[in-house]
Amino acid sequence: MRIIRYILFELWKIRAKRKLKTLLKEEDPSIRGLAVVLRETIKRKLDIEEKLWVKNIEQLRHKLKHNHTEVIVTDFGAGTPKSTRTEQEMLVGMVSSSTISKTNKGSKSPFWSLFLHKLIREFKPKTAIELGTCLGISASYQAAALTINGSGKLITMEGSVELVEISKENFTNIGLINIEIVSGRFSDNLLKVLEDNKPIDYIFIDGHHDEKATVEYFEAILPYLSDKAIVVFDDISWSKGMKKAWKTIINSSEIDLVLDLKALGVCLIDKNIKGKKIYKIR
Repeated sequence: MRIIRYILFELWKIRAKRKLKTLLKEEDPSIRGLAVVLRETIKRKLDIEEKLWVKNIEQLRHKLKHNHTEVIVTDFGAGTPKSTRTEQEMLVGMVSSSTISKTNKGSKSPFWSLFLHKLIREFKPKTAIELGTCLGISASYQAAALTINGSGKLITMEGSVELVEISKENFTNIGLINIEIVSGRFSDNLLKVLEDNKPIDYIFIDGHHDEKATVEYFEAILPYLSDKAIVVFDDISWSKGMKKAWKTIINSSEIDLVLDLKALGVCLIDKNIKGKKIYKIR
Protein backbone atom coordinates (compact mmCIF):
# COMPACT_ATOMS: atom_id res chain seq x y z
CA MET A 1 0.00 0.00 0.00
CA ARG A 2 2.84 2.37 0.85
CA ILE A 3 4.49 1.67 -2.52
CA ILE A 4 1.22 2.40 -4.34
CA ARG A 5 0.82 5.71 -2.50
CA TYR A 6 4.41 6.61 -3.38
CA ILE A 7 3.85 5.86 -7.07
CA LEU A 8 0.59 7.83 -7.17
CA PHE A 9 2.26 10.80 -5.49
CA GLU A 10 5.17 10.73 -7.95
CA LEU A 11 2.68 10.70 -10.83
CA TRP A 12 0.88 13.65 -9.24
CA LYS A 13 4.17 15.58 -9.07
CA ILE A 14 4.72 14.94 -12.79
CA ARG A 15 1.29 16.42 -13.55
CA ALA A 16 2.06 19.34 -11.24
CA LYS A 17 5.31 20.12 -13.05
CA ARG A 18 3.44 20.21 -16.36
CA LYS A 19 0.80 22.56 -14.95
CA LEU A 20 3.48 24.85 -13.54
CA LYS A 21 4.58 25.79 -17.06
CA THR A 22 1.16 27.34 -17.61
CA LEU A 23 0.80 28.96 -14.18
CA LEU A 24 4.20 30.63 -14.33
CA LYS A 25 3.18 32.40 -17.55
CA GLU A 26 0.06 33.98 -16.02
CA GLU A 27 0.00 37.78 -15.78
CA ASP A 28 -1.48 37.92 -12.30
CA PRO A 29 1.25 37.99 -9.60
CA SER A 30 -0.86 35.95 -7.14
CA ILE A 31 -1.16 33.08 -9.62
CA ARG A 32 2.56 33.19 -10.36
CA GLY A 33 3.22 33.34 -6.63
CA LEU A 34 1.31 30.10 -6.04
CA ALA A 35 3.21 28.53 -8.92
CA VAL A 36 6.52 29.55 -7.37
CA VAL A 37 5.46 28.05 -4.03
CA LEU A 38 4.59 24.73 -5.65
CA ARG A 39 7.73 24.68 -7.79
CA GLU A 40 10.03 25.38 -4.84
CA THR A 41 8.26 22.74 -2.77
CA ILE A 42 8.62 20.08 -5.47
CA LYS A 43 12.27 20.98 -6.03
CA ARG A 44 12.79 21.31 -2.27
CA LYS A 45 14.54 24.61 -2.84
CA LEU A 46 15.65 25.93 0.57
CA ASP A 47 17.82 28.84 1.60
CA ILE A 48 20.25 28.53 4.53
CA GLU A 49 17.76 29.64 7.20
CA GLU A 50 15.06 27.35 5.85
CA LYS A 51 17.44 24.39 5.85
CA LEU A 52 18.23 24.94 9.53
CA TRP A 53 14.59 25.19 10.57
CA VAL A 54 13.52 22.22 8.46
CA LYS A 55 16.35 20.12 9.89
CA ASN A 56 15.29 20.94 13.47
CA ILE A 57 11.62 20.28 12.81
CA GLU A 58 12.28 17.00 11.04
CA GLN A 59 14.51 15.91 13.93
CA LEU A 60 11.54 16.59 16.19
CA ARG A 61 9.30 14.54 13.89
CA HIS A 62 11.80 11.67 14.10
CA LYS A 63 11.77 11.78 17.92
CA LEU A 64 7.97 11.79 18.00
CA LYS A 65 7.86 8.87 15.56
CA HIS A 66 9.85 6.75 18.01
CA ASN A 67 8.12 7.97 21.18
CA HIS A 68 5.78 5.23 22.39
CA THR A 69 4.58 7.09 25.47
CA GLU A 70 0.85 6.59 26.01
CA VAL A 71 -1.36 9.64 25.55
CA ILE A 72 -5.10 10.16 26.02
CA VAL A 73 -6.56 12.03 23.05
CA THR A 74 -9.92 13.79 22.89
CA ASP A 75 -11.11 13.98 19.29
CA PHE A 76 -13.86 16.48 18.43
CA GLY A 77 -13.59 15.70 14.73
CA ALA A 78 -15.21 13.33 12.26
CA GLY A 79 -12.88 10.43 13.06
CA THR A 80 -12.02 8.45 9.92
CA PRO A 81 -13.37 8.89 6.36
CA LYS A 82 -15.80 6.02 6.99
CA SER A 83 -16.89 7.13 10.46
CA THR A 84 -20.52 8.06 11.03
CA ARG A 85 -20.18 10.21 14.13
CA THR A 86 -23.17 12.29 15.09
CA GLU A 87 -23.00 16.02 15.76
CA GLN A 88 -23.52 15.25 19.44
CA GLU A 89 -20.57 12.84 19.51
CA MET A 90 -18.33 15.41 17.84
CA LEU A 91 -19.56 18.07 20.26
CA VAL A 92 -18.76 15.98 23.32
CA GLY A 93 -15.57 14.52 21.86
CA MET A 94 -14.40 10.94 21.55
CA VAL A 95 -11.74 9.96 24.10
CA SER A 96 -9.25 7.26 23.23
CA SER A 97 -5.84 5.98 24.29
CA SER A 98 -2.98 6.16 21.81
CA THR A 99 0.77 6.77 21.74
CA ILE A 100 2.70 9.82 20.66
CA SER A 101 4.14 7.74 17.82
CA LYS A 102 0.71 6.80 16.47
CA THR A 103 -0.64 10.32 16.94
CA ASN A 104 2.33 11.68 15.01
CA LYS A 105 1.08 9.82 11.92
CA GLY A 106 -1.64 12.45 11.71
CA SER A 107 0.92 15.23 11.25
CA LYS A 108 1.34 16.78 7.81
CA SER A 109 4.00 15.09 5.68
CA PRO A 110 7.34 16.83 5.03
CA PHE A 111 6.16 17.74 1.52
CA TRP A 112 2.90 19.42 2.51
CA SER A 113 4.44 20.99 5.61
CA LEU A 114 7.07 22.56 3.36
CA PHE A 115 4.34 23.72 0.97
CA LEU A 116 2.67 25.63 3.84
CA HIS A 117 6.06 27.03 4.84
CA LYS A 118 6.74 28.24 1.30
CA LEU A 119 3.23 29.69 1.04
CA ILE A 120 3.90 31.91 4.03
CA ARG A 121 7.38 32.78 2.80
CA GLU A 122 5.98 33.91 -0.56
CA PHE A 123 2.87 35.82 0.53
CA LYS A 124 4.19 37.13 3.88
CA PRO A 125 1.03 37.22 6.04
CA LYS A 126 1.17 39.11 9.33
CA THR A 127 -1.56 37.24 11.16
CA ALA A 128 -1.90 33.50 10.59
CA ILE A 129 -4.27 30.97 12.15
CA GLU A 130 -4.21 27.17 12.12
CA LEU A 131 -7.14 24.96 13.09
CA GLY A 132 -5.74 21.61 14.21
CA THR A 133 -2.36 21.61 15.99
CA CYS A 134 -1.92 17.87 16.60
CA LEU A 135 1.71 17.64 17.84
CA GLY A 136 2.80 20.92 16.27
CA ILE A 137 4.73 19.82 13.19
CA SER A 138 2.85 21.87 10.58
CA ALA A 139 2.55 24.75 13.06
CA SER A 140 6.33 24.73 13.45
CA TYR A 141 6.85 24.89 9.69
CA GLN A 142 4.45 27.82 9.40
CA ALA A 143 5.81 29.70 12.42
CA ALA A 144 9.37 29.17 11.17
CA ALA A 145 8.37 30.82 7.89
CA LEU A 146 7.01 33.82 9.80
CA THR A 147 10.24 33.95 11.82
CA ILE A 148 12.39 34.00 8.68
CA ASN A 149 10.11 36.66 7.15
CA GLY A 150 10.87 38.81 10.17
CA SER A 151 7.28 39.46 11.29
CA GLY A 152 3.97 37.81 11.99
CA LYS A 153 2.41 35.48 14.54
CA LEU A 154 0.73 32.09 14.32
CA ILE A 155 -2.29 31.28 16.44
CA THR A 156 -2.84 27.51 16.37
CA MET A 157 -5.96 25.88 17.81
CA GLU A 158 -6.30 22.36 19.20
CA GLY A 159 -9.27 20.61 20.80
CA SER A 160 -7.36 17.97 22.75
CA VAL A 161 -5.88 19.39 25.96
CA GLU A 162 -3.39 16.52 26.08
CA LEU A 163 -1.97 17.39 22.66
CA VAL A 164 -1.83 21.08 23.54
CA GLU A 165 0.62 20.40 26.37
CA ILE A 166 2.85 18.23 24.17
CA SER A 167 2.81 20.84 21.40
CA LYS A 168 3.78 23.63 23.79
CA GLU A 169 6.81 21.61 24.87
CA ASN A 170 7.73 20.93 21.24
CA PHE A 171 7.55 24.63 20.32
CA THR A 172 9.77 25.51 23.28
CA ASN A 173 12.32 22.84 22.41
CA ILE A 174 12.54 24.06 18.81
CA GLY A 175 12.86 27.68 19.90
CA LEU A 176 9.72 29.13 18.33
CA ILE A 177 8.37 32.10 20.26
CA ASN A 178 5.86 33.49 17.74
CA ILE A 179 3.19 30.84 18.36
CA GLU A 180 0.10 31.18 20.52
CA ILE A 181 -1.79 27.94 21.12
CA VAL A 182 -5.51 28.03 21.96
CA SER A 183 -6.94 24.99 23.73
CA GLY A 184 -10.53 23.82 23.27
CA ARG A 185 -13.16 23.16 20.64
CA PHE A 186 -12.98 25.29 17.52
CA SER A 187 -16.67 26.12 17.84
CA ASP A 188 -16.05 27.58 21.30
CA ASN A 189 -12.98 29.65 20.50
CA LEU A 190 -12.86 30.51 16.79
CA LEU A 191 -14.93 33.70 16.82
CA LYS A 192 -12.97 35.20 19.73
CA VAL A 193 -9.66 34.35 18.05
CA LEU A 194 -10.86 35.97 14.83
CA GLU A 195 -12.16 39.06 16.62
CA ASP A 196 -8.97 39.51 18.68
CA ASN A 197 -6.64 39.15 15.69
CA LYS A 198 -8.48 40.66 12.71
CA PRO A 199 -7.80 41.22 9.92
CA ILE A 200 -6.61 37.68 9.18
CA ASP A 201 -4.15 37.29 6.30
CA TYR A 202 -3.80 33.50 6.34
CA ILE A 203 -5.68 30.56 7.80
CA PHE A 204 -5.03 26.82 7.54
CA ILE A 205 -8.03 24.60 8.34
CA ASP A 206 -6.85 21.12 9.28
CA GLY A 207 -9.32 19.78 11.78
CA HIS A 208 -12.81 18.36 12.28
CA HIS A 209 -13.08 17.06 8.68
CA ASP A 210 -16.85 17.24 8.70
CA GLU A 211 -18.77 18.70 5.75
CA LYS A 212 -21.14 20.92 7.70
CA ALA A 213 -18.49 22.08 10.18
CA THR A 214 -15.95 22.90 7.46
CA VAL A 215 -18.43 25.07 5.56
CA GLU A 216 -19.47 26.76 8.81
CA TYR A 217 -15.85 27.57 9.66
CA PHE A 218 -15.37 29.01 6.19
CA GLU A 219 -18.46 31.21 6.51
CA ALA A 220 -17.42 32.31 9.99
CA ILE A 221 -13.96 33.48 8.94
CA LEU A 222 -14.99 35.39 5.81
CA PRO A 223 -15.90 38.68 7.57
CA TYR A 224 -12.54 38.73 9.36
CA LEU A 225 -10.24 38.22 6.38
CA SER A 226 -7.99 40.96 5.03
CA ASP A 227 -8.36 42.33 1.48
CA LYS A 228 -5.72 39.85 0.29
CA ALA A 229 -6.12 36.69 2.30
CA ILE A 230 -5.21 33.04 1.88
CA VAL A 231 -7.42 30.22 3.15
CA VAL A 232 -5.99 26.71 2.98
CA PHE A 233 -8.09 23.58 3.44
CA ASP A 234 -6.51 20.23 4.19
CA ASP A 235 -7.84 16.81 3.14
CA ILE A 236 -10.29 18.14 0.55
CA SER A 237 -10.59 14.64 -0.94
CA TRP A 238 -10.61 12.85 2.44
CA SER A 239 -14.29 11.80 2.37
CA LYS A 240 -17.52 12.37 0.45
CA GLY A 241 -18.44 15.02 2.97
CA MET A 242 -15.15 16.90 2.57
CA LYS A 243 -15.47 16.75 -1.23
CA LYS A 244 -18.93 18.33 -0.96
CA ALA A 245 -17.65 20.98 1.45
CA TRP A 246 -14.79 21.86 -0.92
CA LYS A 247 -17.20 22.16 -3.84
CA THR A 248 -19.39 24.53 -1.83
CA ILE A 249 -16.41 26.64 -0.78
CA ILE A 250 -14.85 27.11 -4.22
CA ASN A 251 -18.22 28.08 -5.66
CA SER A 252 -18.46 30.96 -3.17
CA SER A 253 -18.52 34.40 -4.78
CA GLU A 254 -16.04 35.55 -2.12
CA ILE A 255 -13.24 33.39 -3.54
CA ASP A 256 -11.22 34.86 -6.42
CA LEU A 257 -8.55 32.22 -7.01
CA VAL A 258 -8.48 28.47 -6.31
CA LEU A 259 -5.61 26.01 -6.53
CA ASP A 260 -6.93 22.46 -6.10
CA LEU A 261 -4.03 20.11 -5.31
CA LYS A 262 -6.23 17.09 -4.55
CA ALA A 263 -4.84 16.56 -1.06
CA LEU A 264 -5.00 20.23 -0.17
CA GLY A 265 -6.84 23.28 -1.50
CA VAL A 266 -5.74 26.92 -1.55
CA CYS A 267 -8.20 29.79 -1.85
CA LEU A 268 -7.19 33.42 -2.37
CA ILE A 269 -9.29 36.48 -1.80
CA ASP A 270 -7.90 39.24 -4.00
CA LYS A 271 -10.26 41.55 -5.87
CA ASN A 272 -7.40 42.60 -8.16
CA ILE A 273 -7.69 39.22 -9.86
CA LYS A 274 -9.75 39.64 -13.01
CA GLY A 275 -12.47 37.03 -13.06
CA LYS A 276 -12.61 33.96 -10.87
CA LYS A 277 -9.90 31.43 -11.67
CA ILE A 278 -9.79 27.76 -10.66
CA TYR A 279 -6.76 25.57 -11.31
CA LYS A 280 -6.72 21.84 -10.59
CA ILE A 281 -3.85 19.39 -10.33
CA ARG A 282 -5.28 15.94 -9.67
